[in-house]
Amino acid sequence: MSDAADLRVTLSQTDVSAPAIQSSSRSMMRFYDKPGGAAVAVSEWRSVLQTSSPSQSLPLLYVANEVLQTSKRNRGNRFLEAFGPVLGSSLQFICGRDGSVT
Repeated sequence: MSDAADLRVTLSQTDVSAPAIQSSSRSMMRFYDKPGGAAVAVSEWRSVLQTSSPSQSLPLLYVANEVLQTSKRNRGNRFLEAFGPVLGSSLQFICGRDGSVT
């Protein structure tokens, strides 16, 4: 399997537990130093979000938060730049498919 496919599997298995969120975050961070890697990782994250069940939305948002905080604190802005164009529309997607989210 490719790195992107492995990441997709890891993200699709993420639940609300801290170990699962941290594992998914580490999997995304492995893309940081690859050329275009942050964009690839964010694209996979968004793809999994759009095909996941509504109950998986919150854990995936936690993963994004963990990646953004960790990368900004320890590495740099690549994930901030990659998540910037998609985070707002991802939140709208989540709210649009689950009417209980306000």
